[in-house]
Amino acid sequence: MTSIIFAVILAIFAGSSAHPTEKRQNDGSWSLYAYGHNIDGLPVFYADGQAQVGDMALSNATSKSAFSLTFGDEPNTWVAHPDNTTTLANTTNLLGLSDTGSMACPVVFTPSQASNSTNKLAPQTNVWTLYGKYVVCSQDRVNFYAQPTGRDGWYILLWSATTDAALQNIPVALRTIGPASG
Repeated sequence: MTSIIFAVILAIFAGSSAHPTEKRQNDGSWSLYAYGHNIDGLPVFYADGQAQVGDMALSNATSKSAFSLTFGDEPNTWVAHPDNTTTLANTTNLLGLSDTGSMACPVVFTPSQASNSTNKLAPQTNVWTLYGKYVVCSQDRVNFYAQPTGRDGWYILLWSATTDAALQNIPVALRTIGPASG
């Protein structure tokens, strides 16, 4: 009974305070980290237009870069900014949820005009918000997963609205705080 009351209070608090949290954190940029089973705060990075998790050196992508995020001009959009050593194309700067028709689809980087697109297959970019240091999605039932690549320490970041995706992938939480060092 206590856990049900706690869950209801948490749901009410999450729904009423997620947007104000964005306004309070609007002063800087942040990075993303994935947490799950045997994934203890691995960084999320850009790789050929997709978000990947882990050791960037293991990725077989042609173009890859660490990045930071800031709030976009449109509500619930996040703009990706490359680190100083690599440059992302100016047309691939919003973080988005692709829809490939698969059970689990890649988290991608997409042109800013895609958020205003009427194309149903265009990535959804106006879905991001923060609850404290946790990434939450404004779409119903969105869960994040790390798809194993066969190389330890390197994963593809996916999203899905079905829990069946957990049968083949590792459920992860995305956070804006890296693992503790020391």
